[in-house]
Amino acid sequence: AVDPNRYVIGYFITYCSIQSFEGVIGSALSKVIPTALASGTFNSGLLATLVDTLGRACGDLFISLMGFISLRQLMNLLFIPAFVILFLCLVAIRHFSDLLAV
Repeated sequence: AVDPNRYVIGYFITYCSIQSFEGVIGSALSKVIPTALASGTFNSGLLATLVDTLGRACGDLFISLMGFISLRQLMNLLFIPAFVILFLCLVAIRHFSDLLAV
Protein backbone atom coordinates (compact mmCIF):
# COMPACT_ATOMS: atom_id res chain seq x y z
CA ALA A 1 0.00 0.00 0.00
CA VAL A 2 1.04 3.58 -0.59
CA ASP A 3 1.19 6.21 2.13
CA PRO A 4 -1.81 8.60 1.82
CA ASN A 5 0.49 11.62 1.58
CA ARG A 6 2.46 10.08 -1.29
CA TYR A 7 -0.79 9.15 -3.02
CA VAL A 8 -2.20 12.69 -2.80
CA ILE A 9 1.07 14.28 -3.95
CA GLY A 10 1.38 11.81 -6.85
CA TYR A 11 -2.21 12.36 -7.88
CA PHE A 12 -1.73 16.15 -7.73
CA ILE A 13 1.41 16.01 -9.89
CA THR A 14 -0.27 13.73 -12.42
CA TYR A 15 -3.39 15.87 -12.61
CA CYS A 16 -1.41 19.09 -13.08
CA SER A 17 0.74 17.47 -15.76
CA ILE A 18 -2.28 16.25 -17.71
CA GLN A 19 -4.00 19.64 -17.47
CA SER A 20 -0.93 21.53 -18.64
CA PHE A 21 -0.38 19.13 -21.52
CA GLU A 22 -3.95 19.73 -22.70
CA GLY A 23 -3.08 23.37 -23.36
CA VAL A 24 -0.03 22.40 -25.38
CA ILE A 25 -2.07 20.04 -27.55
CA GLY A 26 -4.75 22.69 -28.11
CA SER A 27 -2.12 25.22 -29.14
CA ALA A 28 -0.48 22.79 -31.56
CA LEU A 29 -3.81 21.85 -33.12
CA SER A 30 -4.78 25.50 -33.58
CA LYS A 31 -1.84 25.91 -35.95
CA VAL A 32 -3.10 23.29 -38.42
CA ILE A 33 -6.85 23.87 -38.25
CA PRO A 34 -8.60 24.24 -41.62
CA THR A 35 -9.80 27.76 -42.43
CA ALA A 36 -13.41 26.52 -42.64
CA LEU A 37 -13.27 25.64 -38.92
CA ALA A 38 -11.42 28.80 -37.90
CA SER A 39 -14.38 31.20 -38.13
CA GLY A 40 -18.01 31.47 -37.13
CA THR A 41 -19.83 30.24 -34.07
CA PHE A 42 -19.02 26.56 -34.52
CA ASN A 43 -15.29 27.12 -34.70
CA SER A 44 -12.49 24.82 -33.60
CA GLY A 45 -12.52 26.14 -30.02
CA LEU A 46 -16.17 25.23 -29.54
CA LEU A 47 -15.69 21.84 -31.17
CA ALA A 48 -12.66 21.11 -28.98
CA THR A 49 -14.63 22.10 -25.87
CA LEU A 50 -17.56 19.89 -26.83
CA VAL A 51 -15.34 16.89 -27.56
CA ASP A 52 -13.41 17.49 -24.33
CA THR A 53 -16.63 17.64 -22.28
CA LEU A 54 -18.01 14.52 -23.96
CA GLY A 55 -14.75 12.67 -23.33
CA ARG A 56 -14.72 13.62 -19.67
CA ALA A 57 -18.36 12.62 -19.24
CA CYS A 58 -17.77 9.24 -20.89
CA GLY A 59 -14.67 8.70 -18.77
CA ASP A 60 -16.52 9.53 -15.57
CA LEU A 61 -19.36 7.22 -16.55
CA PHE A 62 -16.89 4.40 -17.32
CA ILE A 63 -15.15 4.84 -13.95
CA SER A 64 -18.51 4.81 -12.16
CA LEU A 65 -19.65 1.66 -13.97
CA MET A 66 -16.40 -0.14 -13.18
CA GLY A 67 -16.78 0.93 -9.53
CA PHE A 68 -20.25 -0.61 -9.44
CA ILE A 69 -18.87 -3.87 -10.84
CA SER A 70 -16.11 -4.24 -8.24
CA LEU A 71 -14.38 -1.73 -6.01
CA ARG A 72 -11.73 -4.27 -5.04
CA GLN A 73 -10.68 -4.78 -8.68
CA LEU A 74 -11.21 -1.16 -9.78
CA MET A 75 -7.61 -0.59 -10.88
CA ASN A 76 -7.59 -3.72 -13.05
CA LEU A 77 -11.01 -2.85 -14.49
CA LEU A 78 -9.70 0.60 -15.46
CA PHE A 79 -6.15 -0.07 -16.63
CA ILE A 80 -6.66 -3.24 -18.68
CA PRO A 81 -9.26 -1.62 -21.00
CA ALA A 82 -7.13 1.55 -21.09
CA PHE A 83 -4.12 -0.40 -22.35
CA VAL A 84 -6.27 -2.15 -24.97
CA ILE A 85 -7.64 1.21 -26.16
CA LEU A 86 -4.12 2.67 -26.18
CA PHE A 87 -2.84 -0.24 -28.25
CA LEU A 88 -5.73 0.07 -30.73
CA CYS A 89 -5.09 3.82 -31.07
CA LEU A 90 -1.41 3.20 -31.74
CA VAL A 91 -2.29 0.60 -34.39
CA ALA A 92 -4.75 3.03 -36.00
CA ILE A 93 -2.15 5.82 -36.00
CA ARG A 94 0.42 3.50 -37.55
CA HIS A 95 -2.07 2.32 -40.20
CA PHE A 96 -3.29 5.82 -41.12
CA SER A 97 -0.01 7.68 -40.61
CA ASP A 98 0.00 8.97 -44.19
CA LEU A 99 -3.40 10.63 -43.64
CA LEU A 100 -2.32 12.11 -40.32
CA ALA A 101 0.89 13.67 -41.62
CA VAL A 102 0.92 17.45 -41.58
